[in-house]
Amino acid sequence: MNYVPIPKGAEPPMLIFETDTEFKQELSKYEHEIHIRTLYAIQYACDTNFEDDITIAFMNDEETILSVPKDCWKENLENTLQYFIDIEDYEKCKEVKQLMDKVE
Repeated sequence: MNYVPIPKGAEPPMLIFETDTEFKQELSKYEHEIHIRTLYAIQYACDTNFEDDITIAFMNDEETILSVPKDCWKENLENTLQYFIDIEDYEKCKEVKQLMDKVE
């Protein structure tokens, strides 16, 4: 499986689920890792001119992925910014904001 390696972030988490309810529980369980991954995967993609979808998480195996296409990066960064505001991690907010300016 090809995915953008992240030099200073989390590897994509493995979400294991069988039902929609379990999927939502996994998303909640790995919320922080997913937002960290979103931030650093988009940052790395911008820095390396990577144009494909970025991998956010694996779903049940390494062949099924949760990914974000380039045209959705800004929207996902907005969600990530809101997450870091909610947990009051203002250093990460600053990083996300700077990256949002790059992506626009």
